[in-house]
Amino acid sequence: MGRRRSSSAASGLAALFILTIVSLALFTVYVREGDCEGDSGCGPLHTVQLGASEVLRPVRGLTSFAAQPFQGTRERVENAFSGDRQEMQNELVEAREIAAESSRLQRENAELRELVDGTRGGYEYAPLARIVAPVGEQFTQRVVINIGTEDGVRPQQPVVVGNNTVVGRTTSQVSRNTAEVMLVTDQNFSAGVNIVPPAEFDPGSGGVDSAATEEEVVYGEGLLRTNIEGTFGVEYVDLSARAEQGDFVITSGRSGDRELLFPPGLLVGTVESASSQDIDQYKKIVVSPSANPNNVEEVRVITGW
Repeated sequence: MGRRRSSSAASGLAALFILTIVSLALFTVYVREGDCEGDSGCGPLHTVQLGASEVLRPVRGLTSFAAQPFQGTRERVENAFSGDRQEMQNELVEAREIAAESSRLQRENAELRELVDGTRGGYEYAPLARIVAPVGEQFTQRVVINIGTEDGVRPQQPVVVGNNTVVGRTTSQVSRNTAEVMLVTDQNFSAGVNIVPPAEFDPGSGGVDSAATEEEVVYGEGLLRTNIEGTFGVEYVDLSARAEQGDFVITSGRSGDRELLFPPGLLVGTVESASSQDIDQYKKIVVSPSANPNNVEEVRVITGW
């Protein structure tokens, strides 16, 4: 057994040695033949290589032809998935836009419903107006709305939002299609107001029920304005009058000596603080507006009452 294994190993090494020598010899001949150029033609090894290439060319073509359907199928599958992804992305963007538009319409509908529900019997209103521009003058708080004399708007008319909450009044700058509004926070704005407790006033109807409070109590009455220090409040309220935090501030129907510049019962805001000292002649009352004029976008003008 040992001799047979030694003989087989020796035969394998001899065969490997012979193949190596033959390979080197063929490689040397192949290199010396050079390229198939000029008149010299091709050497025998190059001729064999070219012949084998011609023989195998149909096989390569057949393989390529057989692979074409699979290649086309792969491309179609990739295109289909790519198209589905793009379509899904487009649908997602469209759904987001629809959701945003729906949210905006719901918000506007709620605002319009609030404006419509806030109308009172016996009042005449101009059409719903939108604030289109601020008036850029120093130390003023004024805006321009997109309705005017053609809609029944005149100077010195109340401008309200929501449940008849005062945000300003029209000025003398009224044209056919626009009107300037002086906001309540403007230093030139003023209105006669009463201070009433929550139990006595209904913001929805504007009605004042004096029976809901004590008869002996005298409630504050004064002039609503923004003073030179920029404080929005009520001035000239007697020291003996009642004015407490949380009380409503409503129009009294007077502004100084001018009667009925505003109808009575329009909501302005609530008392934020009320204080006085022994040396003061009147109470110091700070008011928080029920509607922030800087955040208002749509208003209504009361043209008659």
